[in-house]
Amino acid sequence: MPLSQEALEKLINLSGYDKMLEMDSISRVHGISLSEIEAEINIYKSNKQQLNASNDVGFEPVEQKDFVNLDEAKSITSSPQYISNPEQYRMKYNPSQQGLQNQSRVSQAIICPSCSSPLGIPEIRPIKITCPECMQETTFVS
Repeated sequence: MPLSQEALEKLINLSGYDKMLEMDSISRVHGISLSEIEAEINIYKSNKQQLNASNDVGFEPVEQKDFVNLDEAKSITSSPQYISNPEQYRMKYNPSQQGLQNQSRVSQAIICPSCSSPLGIPEIRPIKITCPECMQETTFVS
């Protein structure tokens, strides 16, 4: 009796000792040997790869990629979205001595372009900011 697709998927995603334990359990429950389980896994993997390859219709590998001239690309400049009443937000991220020193230089507040969290920043430009909420890094030039 062949193994179910769920069991085969689970075995494919496991490795090491966990995979060995699961294979042993399946072997006892279904009454098949470990080599038969491994053979079924290999057949399932090859069928899955063939199915994925047939779904990639229209894909033709090429020897080299086309050259893209990045000088002609439009640059995307983002300017920060400022907060009009920054005092209503709590912008104390880092209680360390370095964090307090950095926070003392905060003169503006902006909205994180990724997660919309309030961020306190100095007036220095360009400035690279890593949002403490979403960890997205953004550089502002203006």
